[in-house]
Amino acid sequence: MSSASSALIQTLANNGVEVIFSLSGNQIMPLYDACIDANIRIIHTRHEGAAVYMAEAYAQLSGKLGVALVTAGPGLLNAVSALYSAARSETPILLISGDAGLGMDGRGGFQELDQCAITAPITKHSARPLNAAAILSDLDHCIATALSGTPGPTHLALAFDLLSQTTGLDAAKQVTLPPANAMSQSDLETVIKAIDAAKHPLIMTGPQANRTRQPTANTALEAALGLPIICLESARGLSDSFYGDLTAALKSADLVIHLGKLADYSTGLHASGRITKGTPIISILTDDQTAPMPAHDDHPITLIRTGNIPVSMIQLAKVINDRHVSVCDADWPGAVTASITRRLAWQASDRGRHPAALTTQLQSAINQAASPILIADGGEFCQWVQAGCSAPRRMINGPSGAIGGGIAYAIGASIACPEAEIFLVMGDGTAGFYLGEIHTAVRTNANITAIIGNDYRWNAEVQIQIDTYGPDRVYGCDLDEKADYAAAAIGLGAQGQNVGPDDDLDAALGNASAFQGPAVLNVLIDGQAAPKFIPMKL
Repeated sequence: MSSASSALIQTLANNGVEVIFSLSGNQIMPLYDACIDANIRIIHTRHEGAAVYMAEAYAQLSGKLGVALVTAGPGLLNAVSALYSAARSETPILLISGDAGLGMDGRGGFQELDQCAITAPITKHSARPLNAAAILSDLDHCIATALSGTPGPTHLALAFDLLSQTTGLDAAKQVTLPPANAMSQSDLETVIKAIDAAKHPLIMTGPQANRTRQPTANTALEAALGLPIICLESARGLSDSFYGDLTAALKSADLVIHLGKLADYSTGLHASGRITKGTPIISILTDDQTAPMPAHDDHPITLIRTGNIPVSMIQLAKVINDRHVSVCDADWPGAVTASITRRLAWQASDRGRHPAALTTQLQSAINQAASPILIADGGEFCQWVQAGCSAPRRMINGPSGAIGGGIAYAIGASIACPEAEIFLVMGDGTAGFYLGEIHTAVRTNANITAIIGNDYRWNAEVQIQIDTYGPDRVYGCDLDEKADYAAAAIGLGAQGQNVGPDDDLDAALGNASAFQGPAVLNVLIDGQAAPKFIPMKL
């Protein structure tokens, strides 16, 4: 007879799961054993948070369910911060955790913890089966929920005594997902009528529908509209440097449509003056997204429900094309493009390599790569990278505002896209969070060129202190030159190189790209404030 563990793992395999990101522990070793027979690869990490970050990147770059597996108690707690990031980035991952045995509930079992009480607020669904027969039904529900509607994380806590049971369970077949329904005809007519009447419409999506994850839907709708679609997926919202002077276009818009984008602080809806008074807002959300709270009387919101955002984008594109809908004034596409591609001028200084100069050289390296993926994780330095670099596929640290997952993101991306060259950029503060995962990158032979923009400080916080309290009140946010990230990378088995202000960065990038495996460039830069047009407002 099969075990509960083998039935669960084989069910994952039946649902297309080929890899699990995990850090081992007592309660989950039955699942490790079952992975052998199911031929599921385990990527063994150095931290549970890194396992979740890897699963997040894997899901975003592969379009599949990402799966992370951690042990009980502190293992689950270590994963929670990264789980929040996956929730905010609307990424379909399944977190499986071992748990204390059911027979010890309330009796002080080893690493006993009410796990679901912790994860329920940041997952779409969290479950702890109370008998072996419920494991597969709960698993099916977790998989379907993670992948349906607005994607997001789910959590399955598994008691150790259940996993060890010999049962008559047979692995379940592939989960049947509910149909991905588009908008109703009446709601579609409401949106088309508004677009037809507008002269300056602006379309905004959330992270679930960014260009990397939904290229077909974005290409179709942009072509039909003749307008660039704005994806607000950064914690910095309108002040993120990727979209330049977006606020100029937003202020001129006479219609704003949020496609799967929650009407939160990042949209400008709650900041006075960002959107012209009286501008109608249409909020198109999936059935499982939270409805927008009324902002104030200045901006009426029309709420429309749909089953699936990418399907609705394609639905809109088809109707606009079929009916030859008039979308906007002739000069509006150019005005929007000019706003979002506008960049602040910069000047080199005698304090070291300017981050904008670095981005020019990095873009050249990206252009020479056959299949590049850009991952930006961090504060001020990565804002310069987002302003100056582009790639066909990219991933950022997302709406959660968390930093530090970049190395794990790069590994997950490499597992999902082994043919790609991953360009990872992060600040020296960011690099320290999961530095040990460089060894995981070595063990998986991940093709990563990592650039650490090293300005010896937590520069995002330094800039907050300067802006808020004055330059003479910068305190407690310094790092220093004693940390040699290149030497650390070499010690962990990767290639590493320090690049000073006068060193040849182009040559260093070329050597890193040619290296078969992860390479880390510790590039000394001048710490500059992000090239933002407006201050960030929380």
